Amino acid sequence: MTNLPVPAPSQQSPGNFITGALWNANVYNGITFLSTPPLFVGTQGTAQSIPSNTVTALAIDTTAVDTYGGHSNTTNNSRYTAQVAGWYLVIGTASWAASATGSRNVAIAKNGTFVSPAQSGIDASRTDINQTVQVSALVSLAVGDYVQAQVYQSTGGALSTNASGNCGLSVFWLHA
Repeated sequence: MTNLPVPAPSQQSPGNFITGALWNANVYNGITFLSTPPLFVGTQGTAQSIPSNTVTALAIDTTAVDTYGGHSNTTNNSRYTAQVAGWYLVIGTASWAASATGSRNVAIAKNGTFVSPAQSGIDASRTDINQTVQVSALVSLAVGDYVQAQVYQSTGGALSTNASGNCGLSVFWLHA
């Protein structure tokens, strides 16, 4: 898909004839953008070892949908980079291997800095289940800004994520 700009209201003078170019610029492109805005959903297909007491960007190596090409599964694969400026709903999900020690957290970061108050966590209490934490935030992004899900755990040793689609990052454009 061709990346389209955010539609702007038409600025035309009375008496102008409606031409194909005018129609495309002022009506068609706006409707097309609004029917297919920037959208990214990515997951983790391979488990990631997260060191204890270290904030780590969640690697996203599987793309389900990326309408504007803001993510790479190989280069900086923890990032979604905005191709269109605006307000986005960003959702980060982390699932952990079972462990009854420490805590598990996930946070949203913009350009490497936590977005407040977009952070969620749990204390471990069971060893018989995997534990999942999810967080969401509304984030204003300029073209070139990036968002990530950043994770943290405090078991005292490395702990793997529970991949197979249980960890991921979703980014939805809401409005300019």
